[in-house]
Amino acid sequence: MKSGKNKASSTVGTSKRLIFNTIIVLFPFLLLFLVEILLRTFSYGDNLSLFVNHPEKEFSEYRIVNPIVGKKYFQRFEYTEPPKDAFLKEKPDSCFRIFVMGSSTVVGFPYDNNIMFSRILHEWLRETYPGKKIEVVNTAITAINSFTLLDYMPQILRQKPDAILFYAGHNEFYGAFGSGSSEASVQNPAFIRLHLKLLNFRVYQLTRNIISSVAESVSKTKTASAKRGTLMSRMAKDADITFGSKKYNEGIENYRKNLDMMLAMAKAKNVPVFMSDLVSNIRDLKPFSSQPTSSLKPADFYFDLACQQEAAGDFNAAKENYTKARDYDCVRFRASSDINSCIVELSKKYNNIRFVPTLSLFEANSPNRLVGNNLVTEHVHPNIEGYFLMAGSFYSAIIQSGLLGNDRNIYAPQAAYDFMKNYGFTELDYLVGQHRIKNLSYHWPFTDESAGFVDYRKIYKPISFVDSLAFAVMVDNELTLSDAHLEMAEKYEAENDFVRAFGEYNALTKLHPFWPSYFRKAADCLLIMRDLPGAIRFFERSLEFGDDSFYAHFRLGELAMIKNDIALAIVHFEKALTLANTEKINVLSKLYVAYTYLQDKENVARIATEINKMKQGFLPQVPNRDYTFLDYIPVQVEDYIIRATEMLKEMKVDEAEAVLKESIALHDNHIAHRRLGEIYLKKRDFSRSVYELEMVYNDFNSDPRFLNTLALVYLAMNDKNKASKCIDRIEAVERAYPGLEKLRSFVN
Repeated sequence: MKSGKNKASSTVGTSKRLIFNTIIVLFPFLLLFLVEILLRTFSYGDNLSLFVNHPEKEFSEYRIVNPIVGKKYFQRFEYTEPPKDAFLKEKPDSCFRIFVMGSSTVVGFPYDNNIMFSRILHEWLRETYPGKKIEVVNTAITAINSFTLLDYMPQILRQKPDAILFYAGHNEFYGAFGSGSSEASVQNPAFIRLHLKLLNFRVYQLTRNIISSVAESVSKTKTASAKRGTLMSRMAKDADITFGSKKYNEGIENYRKNLDMMLAMAKAKNVPVFMSDLVSNIRDLKPFSSQPTSSLKPADFYFDLACQQEAAGDFNAAKENYTKARDYDCVRFRASSDINSCIVELSKKYNNIRFVPTLSLFEANSPNRLVGNNLVTEHVHPNIEGYFLMAGSFYSAIIQSGLLGNDRNIYAPQAAYDFMKNYGFTELDYLVGQHRIKNLSYHWPFTDESAGFVDYRKIYKPISFVDSLAFAVMVDNELTLSDAHLEMAEKYEAENDFVRAFGEYNALTKLHPFWPSYFRKAADCLLIMRDLPGAIRFFERSLEFGDDSFYAHFRLGELAMIKNDIALAIVHFEKALTLANTEKINVLSKLYVAYTYLQDKENVARIATEINKMKQGFLPQVPNRDYTFLDYIPVQVEDYIIRATEMLKEMKVDEAEAVLKESIALHDNHIAHRRLGEIYLKKRDFSRSVYELEMVYNDFNSDPRFLNTLALVYLAMNDKNKASKCIDRIEAVERAYPGLEKLRSFVN
């Protein structure tokens, strides 16, 4: 009995010791947990998640990239905010969601967000797939490398992306945590990855801040040297990294491993990744640092040799040696061929990866396939034309993938240069980019500062009003680019130059695609310019993000009336009525006319009663119903359209055709396309006729005369199904249309 009691006592003692030891082991973790809760309660530290809820009340259903996410990766130096791309918290079934990963090139440097290839791509895809909800979210910030992007990847994958676009590698050595970066306190890749995970905890942030403060107070190193110069010059701790050295190989291997892990994550979630090779200026930029090694000649040797070979017409040899000069450059701000090899190699490893050949596209658009200042502003950042080519490269890859389906607008531009014509940028954007590049060129590594530093910002004198604004935008951001565009727009409006005013407002819509007011201002300019289809598109865009404004609905109602789309006009007027204050009687008058056209007696009586309550005995006049949409000629092409019209009266069909084509090249317009469609019908060139007429169908689908012409083209092509649909539409628009029965007889 005693031994049994001892055994029981021993078991109890063992259990107590186990519980005690467990408490001892868990106590530090419990304490850390309590401290974490306490720090969050008192708002210490930062939420460093990649995505946060939109801070503005009217966009409460959206998320954005965290404006302060850069704090996680930069401790010594300033960080840039990511673009303000928003996406819905709850992803709709119809939505195609794209995330874009990269650094300063992906941000659009030296320009602003309207020139980012991602935003160009977004607009291009919207135009190509008008029936789809497309989201393109740019997560890039300047001076990050693959360690940051690897940290991003799990958070991006949680947002249910349909595709990820990847363009990164130039910052692998000097970007945050790069093997040659001043921002990196440690070089062990495993510790860097752990460090970034732990920074999500406020306890760890507190620890880092304490250690950093102590170290700074002891060393006194964080002085003017950490703040002077460009971010490029300040982050390049170990400036010279020779080809094949230990540091070089570490950087390449880190890139390869980080990228491999990212792609494996995407593969596990079955998310397609579009991964591009990297472009740099090889022709017009000498190596920053040329150091010989035991096995290699200095980079300058290969650059000079390439220059000689190009002058002699041996362009293949020149390209090979320009590339070697870039690869052997000891200051590694341009990705070497080894980086591009990693991209190509890994794109073949996973079946969810689609390789995007951006470098080949740049070479194809460069003289003798040598990429230089023709498409790149300095070492790696494209010029405006280059950014459109980059967007085009990803656009083609996405189209070819078939991920968005086949239901696309065949009239959307397929070439980058065509899409570029009507996109939102102006001289101001170009000049801002020029000033930023010029300022960069006055610093290391473009200039040897040992001979004395010259501050471009203090010596340059602007030469025009727009140049002074662009310069002010560049100088310490004392003026934002948005403010400058707005100032230019208002200046042009005061001068009655609404074509240029529209250009500035259009640029603002690309800078701030979620701000309805700029779309409305752009639409107003287009109204004055008599470009009604354009005005409609911009007013419609203003309604996409919660702009339930009276003004937008009222104007869209008026424009629908001009188009003869009475049913749509009523929809907008009824909505405007619910939002009207002082303009209520005006809206009611429009509704009275619209319901009268439809012979809707019940609603006519209802609206008349409402009008009588406000203005007794008053009823608006009802003008004759007419089809005037064709009469609004955009001011840019007015002379061309008038000239072509006179030529057609004189039966000079070929001459009119040529003039109409000229007008489209100057400014794409609905009238020229319609007239060309009519010309080709007369010439019995039915395929070209239907192409032109279908292009402007949405503009004229309430004009029975246009529908009549299109039906005749379909009949000539023996497409009775489409002809019948046109005839049905004519009947819906105007039951008493004189040629209706005759058309039906042709079908039957």
